[in-house]
Amino acid sequence: NKAVFGSISAVNNAVGGEGADLARNGENYQSFIFLGANFDNTFTAAAAGEEGGDAQLAVGLLEDICKPKERIGNTAIGLSFCPQGCQELLDQYVNGGSESALLEGLKGKGVDEQLTMAHLPILRFAQKKRFPLLALAPESQDLDTVRKGGLQSLDPEKREAYVADAQGFIALTQDPRFKLYTEKSLFKDFRPSSAAVASDEAAAKAEQGNYFAEKILVHEACATCISKWAASRPDALVVTIAPIPDVRFLGGINGRVPRISQFLNKDSLVDDEAVTTILLNPNAKETLSESKWLRLEIGTSPRNWAYQTKVADYLWFSSMPKVNMLPRMMNEQ
Repeated sequence: NKAVFGSISAVNNAVGGEGADLARNGENYQSFIFLGANFDNTFTAAAAGEEGGDAQLAVGLLEDICKPKERIGNTAIGLSFCPQGCQELLDQYVNGGSESALLEGLKGKGVDEQLTMAHLPILRFAQKKRFPLLALAPESQDLDTVRKGGLQSLDPEKREAYVADAQGFIALTQDPRFKLYTEKSLFKDFRPSSAAVASDEAAAKAEQGNYFAEKILVHEACATCISKWAASRPDALVVTIAPIPDVRFLGGINGRVPRISQFLNKDSLVDDEAVTTILLNPNAKETLSESKWLRLEIGTSPRNWAYQTKVADYLWFSSMPKVNMLPRMMNEQ
């Protein structure tokens, strides 16, 4: 009863299914899949009659995606909501620790309890399969520092721990495609902290700059953590669960993985084709559409055509979406 929109070749190559490109495997190749989920029970999730529709849909996908790669130590699940300091807690849980100990430990680390509960079906799946869980996010106190004073205010040692490819991290901000992503997607979620700041142009601009610094640090840190885990494991697969804003239009965590993988291993075969992005039960607002239709790409004006970018490789629904949500099929060939 699921509904899927997108081209099947992308994920087929990633999981090594029938008809996959056989050249895409081996010592220097890894695959990465990103599941964008807001866990907000949108129409298609709620209509499926399941509580926690996004999480259930994610688990169903994980069961199918991970089958061809089920080898010990080869497949991991990344969690963008978990600070990296939670890694030991996740390791203990996967190795047979109790669910209550994990929940209590994450709570003690300041992880949002509601988010943890939303991810519970995914955590249980990982423990059942003995798949490593990866804590990806920067520590909350480090994000607070950047939010208040920008990247330059963060301790250099901590910055280096989060950002392996410093030169590429800086250069990316000048890339025309990334600039389009920043304008059309990343900045769309920025909100001034108060009415006073909103009415003060200079203050609002300063806050927006720090917001930008915080978001790109989150994206880079998560992508670096994912890439490091995969780099030492030939033909590895990492499936990452992240909020839709952090993966839509392919410019967030997902868009950084090929560059970082190639930085970590000069012989890496990881490219854009090694990364597949799937949005779970997206609605129009979550794709930044101002109409009832989902927005399927950015870069539709003549000056931006060269950098036009799709919202994702797939839109995956728990139940059939309303007909008027999709302006056209994603794969028109």
